[in-house]
Amino acid sequence: MCMLLGAIVLVSSVALWPLQANRVSANGATRLIVKDERSGAYLFRVGILPGSPKVGNLHLSVLIHSAEGDVPIDDGRLVITATGPEAGITTGAVQAANTPQNPQVFDADITLTALGSWNMTVTADSSLGMATLIVPLEVSESGGFNLIIVVVVVALVVIAISLVRSRTQKRGKPA
Repeated sequence: MCMLLGAIVLVSSVALWPLQANRVSANGATRLIVKDERSGAYLFRVGILPGSPKVGNLHLSVLIHSAEGDVPIDDGRLVITATGPEAGITTGAVQAANTPQNPQVFDADITLTALGSWNMTVTADSSLGMATLIVPLEVSESGGFNLIIVVVVVALVVIAISLVRSRTQKRGKPA
């Protein structure tokens, strides 16, 4: 029985580990929705996680470059807001943050509270001046089928059946 409990804890921990982080590091893991779109003196690249926006949290990674010379901007300020499908539904203004390890990528999390068409506004401000980029998003329902949970449940059932068969075979053998 102790072995069964240990196996259940191990499989559950490994399978659910990706879900335990409150904030996802989206650099490199986001789906690019804007690639090198020019606004003012900037070129924008915008990635989102999850790749299909859902009601709830949305992680954004924004890379800004100068439009002339393709020089990364690492001393800028990025503010993100979003306007929902109905009047009065907004989120933000959230200031995106960069890190010394990756100064040209600005990350932020926003919460989308309703289904429908949203407009996300990304405002950049640096020594090159101020510019705004509007990014349309189609937000769908959250939830639904979760493959990780199904895999965990199937693994637990297989482990339990294997252990029960093993115990039954051991009891059936004469000493």
